[in-house]
This record gives sequence, structure tokens and C-alpha cells, in this order.
Amino acid sequence: MTPEKKALLEKWLLIADHDLEVARYIIEGNPIVLDAACFHCQQAIEKYLKAFLTYKEVVFHKTHDIELLNEECNQLDSDFDFLDYKELNQYAVRTRYPDGYVMPTIQETKEYHKIALSVKELVTKKVILSKTL
Repeated sequence: MTPEKKALLEKWLLIADHDLEVARYIIEGNPIVLDAACFHCQQAIEKYLKAFLTYKEVVFHKTHDIELLNEECNQLDSDFDFLDYKELNQYAVRTRYPDGYVMPTIQETKEYHKIALSVKELVTKKVILSKTL
């Protein structure tokens, strides 16, 4: 792995980790903004999946659709087949505007956070950063 590719992967994973941490802060501290927590869970998953695709040197289209990204990951590795994102895709962009606004329950938000954690676990097992040229 080139140093440039390693640096790019590290950035994808760091930004995903930050989204996941923001979601946790919201869930634990201010559950009135659960829609924002779900948004950050979706964003974290999106970035983890894009990190995996980057690691596998797959060029992907600019998208926020985690189902589509997961399909691309699953074509490369069947371990992605078990992931079920429920309705989390709706929090990507649509719910950021009044005409698509949805307020999740605390239970839904916690479930989405668990899904994001499982995606993180899977991707970080697959993306090996220690190999450099």
C-alpha cells in the first residue's frame, strides 16, 4: 500500500469515527436531537463503506446511499451480506429538510448506532493499514 493510499484510508476512517462519536454524544447527552444522531450514524456507515471500497481500489460514484455502497462491498466480500440498515438511509440527506423530516425514537436511534458500530468493526477488520511499500 502506498503512503498516499494509507493516508486517504486513515482520513476516511477518522472522519467516520468522528461521526460515530458525535452520534454517541447526542444519544447520551441530548436525546432531543435524535434525528441528528441518526444522520451521523448514516454518515459514519457511508464513510466506513467508502473506506473499504477505497481499500479494495474500487471507484465508486458519489452517493449517500448506504444500501448501494453495501451492495458494492458485498460483491467483494460476502461478510457485508448480513448487514441490515433498516430505514437508516432516509437520514442521509432527505431528513435534513422540512419536506422529508422524520424524528426517530430513542430505541431506533440506539439500534442505528449499534448498526454503525458493527459496520465499523467489520470494516476495520478488513482494512489493514499496516502494509506499506
